[in-house]
Amino acid sequence: MQAPSQTISQAIRDQRRERIIQAARAVFFEEGYAAASMSMIAQRLGGSKATLYAYFKSKEELFRAIVVEQCNQVQDVLAAQYGDDDVRRTLTNIGLKLLELLLDDSSVRTLRLLVEEGPRAPELVTSFMEAGPQLGEQRMAEFFAQAQARGQLDIPDPMTAAKQFSALVKGSLHLKRTLGMMDQPSDEVVRREVDDAVEMFMRAYGRKGADGQKPA
Repeated sequence: MQAPSQTISQAIRDQRRERIIQAARAVFFEEGYAAASMSMIAQRLGGSKATLYAYFKSKEELFRAIVVEQCNQVQDVLAAQYGDDDVRRTLTNIGLKLLELLLDDSSVRTLRLLVEEGPRAPELVTSFMEAGPQLGEQRMAEFFAQAQARGQLDIPDPMTAAKQFSALVKGSLHLKRTLGMMDQPSDEVVRREVDDAVEMFMRAYGRKGADGQKPA
């Protein structure tokens, strides 16, 4: 068990780390990854580079922390949606939260930076894939396997189904938003995209009724 002083010290350190990440995110968004520097981030914080380097050894490590934090936010929100016995409702809630987060300005701008920097720093893309899409698909696959075991879905390959569900939810909105072809869509547009995705998914993987037909 940690002493109270250790707990307070860790809380202060966590707060400082979060402030650094927020400042770095703003600098990366404004200047671009290549042009941003640790000096710029330290200046934005109003502190010294020595303090900054005490938390992060390099610009690359700091950007990786931003990417992982962004992915963790998605995972935390999605994890909170599991547990409902109504599969269609669970998928709808997951889809709405997932698309909402993916279309958020911070997520879109982070992805743009990854696309820009990926060819020069593939390890950053690897970190993103491991903490984001791959982990999310693994958790979705586990959910589908459980639904299969309970007789709620008919899914021979849960991992493939997880990738398909993610692609269906993103639809065309995510690509258009990332390319700057559209602003943040309305709640109605997002809901319609998710409802269509869930409907298509359930038609493919919903359990057949007594008449041998997929549920509508």
